[in-house]
Amino acid sequence: MNNLLFTTLLILLIYYFCYYLPSQKKLLDPNPTTKLTQSQFTQTDPILSTGLEELKTKIQELEKDYQQKIKSKETKLSEAQTQITNLQSQIRDLAKRPFKPTNSKSTQTDSDLERTLDTLIKDIQELNNEL
Repeated sequence: MNNLLFTTLLILLIYYFCYYLPSQKKLLDPNPTTKLTQSQFTQTDPILSTGLEELKTKIQELEKDYQQKIKSKETKLSEAQTQITNLQSQIRDLAKRPFKPTNSKSTQTDSDLERTLDTLIKDIQELNNEL
C-alpha cells in the first residue's frame, strides 16, 4: 500500500513540475517585451504624473512659506535683541547718573527714576517672554 501511494505521488509531482508549470508560464506571458497599448498607457500614467506634479508644487510652496517664516522670525529676533541692548544701555546710563539731592526735587526725581527703571525692567521681561 505504501509503495502505491508513494509512486502515485511521485508521478503527480513529475507531471506537475515537468508538464503543467511550463505550459502555464507560456500561457501567461508569451512575449515579455510587449509594450502596453495606448488605452492601458493612458489609464494610469496621467494620474501618476499629475499627482506627482501637484505634490512637487505643494512641496515647493511649503518650502517657500517655511523660508519666509524663518526670515520673519529672524527679523523679529534681531529687533528684539536690539531693543534689549538699547534698554540695557539706558539702564546703565540711569545707574551711572549722579544723584544730586535737592530739598524739593529729591523725592520727585527718586520716584521718576524708580518708575522709569520699573518700566524698563517690565519691557525687558516682556521681550524675553516674547522670545
